[in-house]
Amino acid sequence: MAKKQRYPKPVKSKDRCKDQTQHDHPEHLEFLPRLKRAQGQIQGIEKMIQDQRYCVDILVQFRAVMASLRSIEVKIFEKHLQHCLSCALHSQDKKRIDEKILELTKLLVRRTSL
Repeated sequence: MAKKQRYPKPVKSKDRCKDQTQHDHPEHLEFLPRLKRAQGQIQGIEKMIQDQRYCVDILVQFRAVMASLRSIEVKIFEKHLQHCLSCALHSQDKKRIDEKILELTKLLVRRTSL
């Protein structure tokens, strides 16, 4: 049996809003096991393609991987709103707030222009 890889437990973000730097953001280590699972699913799709499996079966697996990645994406986005945007708003620094609004606007434009 393969040894299960252990990841460090995520560190809860302290209230860093007062002196937040650009590199100060929450940890996302808790998502590593879920990403590893998605990698395994992708490897499964590769094998299905090599084995010339039925198209619909492959497409079903694609949807499963995409749903898994989307779930992780939403959780990280939620964390960004709860921590990074919240800290910018709490700071009442107009420049920081405007930067976060622009950042989110660009992110949403990229997401919806697929």
